[in-house]
Amino acid sequence: MSPPTVLSPKLSEKFDSIRRILQAALSLAQKLGDAESAEILQDRLANLQSAALFVIVGEVKSGKSSFVNALLGEDICEVAPDPCTAGIQELVYGDDVKKTQLGDQWERVALPAGVLKEISIVDTPGTNSIIRRHETITENYIPRSDLVIFVFPAKNPHTGTAWELLDLVRKEWRRKTIFVLQQADLASQHELSTNLERVKQYAHERNIQNPVVFAVSAKREQEGASDSGFAEFREFLRKAVEGGDVWKMKVEGAQETVKKIAGQFLDALRREEASIAVDRGFYSDLISKVDARRDKANSLKRLVVDSLAATYNRLSSVLEEDITAGLGVGSILRRSIPLIRDNDFHTWIRDIQSQFEKRAKDEIDAESLRVSKDISDEMQTMLDDLVNAVYQRQKDKGEVSLSISSGRTDVLERLRAKLGDLRIADIVGDKGVQGSDLSSLTLAGGGIAAIGTVIAFATNIMVIDITGGVIAALGLGLVTLTLLWKRSGVLKELHQKLTQSRNEFRDRLEQEITQMFDRLFIELKHRLKEPLARLDEEAARLAPLAGEAADINEKAAGLDSP
Repeated sequence: MSPPTVLSPKLSEKFDSIRRILQAALSLAQKLGDAESAEILQDRLANLQSAALFVIVGEVKSGKSSFVNALLGEDICEVAPDPCTAGIQELVYGDDVKKTQLGDQWERVALPAGVLKEISIVDTPGTNSIIRRHETITENYIPRSDLVIFVFPAKNPHTGTAWELLDLVRKEWRRKTIFVLQQADLASQHELSTNLERVKQYAHERNIQNPVVFAVSAKREQEGASDSGFAEFREFLRKAVEGGDVWKMKVEGAQETVKKIAGQFLDALRREEASIAVDRGFYSDLISKVDARRDKANSLKRLVVDSLAATYNRLSSVLEEDITAGLGVGSILRRSIPLIRDNDFHTWIRDIQSQFEKRAKDEIDAESLRVSKDISDEMQTMLDDLVNAVYQRQKDKGEVSLSISSGRTDVLERLRAKLGDLRIADIVGDKGVQGSDLSSLTLAGGGIAAIGTVIAFATNIMVIDITGGVIAALGLGLVTLTLLWKRSGVLKELHQKLTQSRNEFRDRLEQEITQMFDRLFIELKHRLKEPLARLDEEAARLAPLAGEAADINEKAAGLDSP
């Protein structure tokens, strides 16, 4: 025998669909961290624990236990110890047997009975034992029940406490009350006819205008007999549930709730996605500004290189003139004859090199600071513009309504701090290009304004390195006894080497400054791309959530009202 059902296949599928949509919406609410919406959806799901809720009342020995078993098609009362006498029990579906205490002599019993997926039963002890604490039933179950079923023995429906409980039920609740004469197999046909009329009379006296009364036999139903009365009773239940206010309110309420919440989720997620798109545009614009500033910085860099190369050219020309004058015939003879010479060639070379290095340091330092001011100002202006743009964005940025924001205001604050603290010491030093002269420079606490000092320091190192090598090579060629014969060749070679040194100085200076500024701009763009990467991650996280919200919203909207 197939298990009994209450809903039609069509409405049963709709009920299952609503529960699936609610479960999907609850899962989404939990992912979004929206505790309030999750609680509302959880309540709706609990309310939809089953399609129909029946409250069974009657006196002890009225046949309630057998009636419940026959109605559900399973021996429910045997699975739960004394479910019909232990107290008020809410029988619901569960994968495993589980009891939850709801109050004094009041519990929820979960049972792995398939029929309970469609029907939940509130089974009560005899009315004579609950009449004094009827509020538990009348306040917690009757208002949200589909039907209240009063069960009487078919041979004796005159028990006082059952009718007394009915007196306590408010008028609007009595509309959902039906009556069952159980154990019909124990009564004669005359007794059944008489008692059916007597129950209707009692109901009329309690303002139930059109009382519905059934005579059923749980025993005959369990035997599979067609005259048990349960087929007619179940058909009535189906029509009553599907056409009743409780079912409609339950389904429509769940549908409206999930549509509203899913719609809110979708709106918030789309606002967040739109906000992310604006943020991405903001950071992309900052990167474009950095690229534009880089073009201008490159122009200024060329001016710096031209100016410092010109200074070196002038200094090396003076050096060449000094050496040429120092290698005059008289000077050579004077330094070659021990008795009359003032200095030997090695002392003279050291002196002229020392004088050159001092002059180079003073003049290149001054020129570096002078010509680097524009590029330092340009760099500082760029950083100030970036910091101010981030500050303004942070100030203007609004918050979304749901707790799905990734804390991008904090990201803006961190970025602003990074840009404000950007220092040359971060660009050179250990982070710099290994093997270059600038890679060994670290200006502790130095900011963008230290660019001129860095360049001056670097150019002095280069001057000593490049020019020092030329002078050292010159010193090796100065052999006293043959110098007069080699003078013209030495001077020619000196001119060639100094010309080569000017080209080398310019090339190395441009290379070092280019490396420094490449590192600076790479660092800047890296710091701007960090938030972009976070935004991409956030967009990737939100996209499937928005898809879920849209899917839930679409499915909820597609459900027709019952």
